Amino acid sequence: MAGDDRKHALDKIAPGMRIETPEGDLGEHDVTSAVVTNIVKDQQGNVEALEVSKGAIFRKMLKVPADRVQSVVIEENGGSVLVNVDEQELETLAAFAEQQELRSESEKSQEGLLDQVEQSIPTEQGLREKEEGIYISRPRRSFWHVIGPGLLAGTSGNDSSAVTTYAIDGANNGYAHLWLMLLATPLYQAVQFACAKIGRVSGKGLSQLLRQHYGAPISFFVSLLLIITNVALIAADLAAVGSGLELVTGVNWAWFVLPVALMLWYLTVYGTFESFKKIFLTMSFVFITYVLTAFFSHASWGQVLFYTFVPHLDWSFASISSVVALLGATISPYSLFWQAQGELEERREGSRTQQLEAAKMDVASGAISGQVVAYFIIITTASTLFVHHQNINTAADAARALEPLAGPLARYLFAVGLVGSGLVAIPVLLASTSYAVAGSFGWSAGLSRRPWQNEGFYLILTSALIVGLIIALLRIDPISLIFWANILAGIIAPLLVITILIIGNNSRIMQKRRLHWLNNVALILTAAIMIAGAFMLIYSLVTGH
Repeated sequence: MAGDDRKHALDKIAPGMRIETPEGDLGEHDVTSAVVTNIVKDQQGNVEALEVSKGAIFRKMLKVPADRVQSVVIEENGGSVLVNVDEQELETLAAFAEQQELRSESEKSQEGLLDQVEQSIPTEQGLREKEEGIYISRPRRSFWHVIGPGLLAGTSGNDSSAVTTYAIDGANNGYAHLWLMLLATPLYQAVQFACAKIGRVSGKGLSQLLRQHYGAPISFFVSLLLIITNVALIAADLAAVGSGLELVTGVNWAWFVLPVALMLWYLTVYGTFESFKKIFLTMSFVFITYVLTAFFSHASWGQVLFYTFVPHLDWSFASISSVVALLGATISPYSLFWQAQGELEERREGSRTQQLEAAKMDVASGAISGQVVAYFIIITTASTLFVHHQNINTAADAARALEPLAGPLARYLFAVGLVGSGLVAIPVLLASTSYAVAGSFGWSAGLSRRPWQNEGFYLILTSALIVGLIIALLRIDPISLIFWANILAGIIAPLLVITILIIGNNSRIMQKRRLHWLNNVALILTAAIMIAGAFMLIYSLVTGH
């Protein structure tokens, strides 16, 4: 804008007007909008800066210099002000400071010019930054540079309900279903990669696509089922973490629930997506305790290998139901929402083809590691509890029962694994809940942004944790929670797999990158198995058999 035009436009700005940015970096699609709260003027009466407020609970006050204003639009409801602010600049703001000031355009330009000069002149600092720039531009082929949401989805899938399912299956059926872990791995990988590919190509999460292509009612219905399922699992996981810590320390589990919930809330809300990923991927290494426990269980490794590669299925209803439960524990609705949206937040380098290859490796690492953990849990309980005809109801029961059969170390290793599984799963459950609900409302969603930018997303996350915490502290039977959560998951999962199959082959959404025919075959097979399981589940509930 020219000088007189700029002054005229700035004079039109009034408190209450919305603040917008070219890329929507202030959360224009959030539940709360950024608005002008005050106009700062100099002694001559010229507008010097705008004081902007964003958020109600996660509140942030920004002082925006007047030269950042690009345009002013007057409307009946007050109008809007377009300011030049980018996401990279907002990321540098402190997470906890309620009020901060942005630099003026002139200061920003001078700093950018100094950076260019420093890199062009061979000073020590300039050369160092130039070398760093060259390093960053190289393609990252290392495995550790591609893992992220896929590996986290695989490890978080082994939450308390899944660990309980695997432990009970081993205790009741021995090694008979080990072959199913081998079968489920490529099916799980196919479903998760389809979600990752949809997220990467479409640039949207599953709930956003459901809302856009199938209507808001469908999106809200799926989100409601997911909320109920996830909150029940969050409560069960909190209780499981407490139970695991009780097994290790001897202190009643209820004392651990609130501190654990607060710690996970803080790490999830105030950490960046990168820090979130690193922290909980590091925690995932605790799952190796389940592998170690198996080697204390005196397993018959010859039988283990036999049942791994030779399918064995008793056609009794109990055995088939157990198979369905194993598949349901492997392919969970929340991991599908997490994978699609997590892929959006993951910063991958290279072309779209290279990004998808990296995503494929990431998802494969999660599928393999998650199933290996499940495999060894079954071996552990099959080698001890099944052999000695002991029944269990929870993973904590399994840990207690292991002590006289495999020694005290086995008990503690299994308990530590139980704690780790809850600590990794709860944040993913919270994030997937928020992804689904925020997407259904059309709000911006993501762990990459600050709480005040995506306030609706973080309020949903916080509310889900509070409800789960209350349910856990009310001491509602965790087995009942897991049972009903699995019923809902059994209903929603095959519907989601079919939806993913349809979306993944929609040329309007995927353009020239529709799902490969092998991926489609795996999705169809997975949906067929899970639909059969859902009908069997309904049959068992109706008949009582």
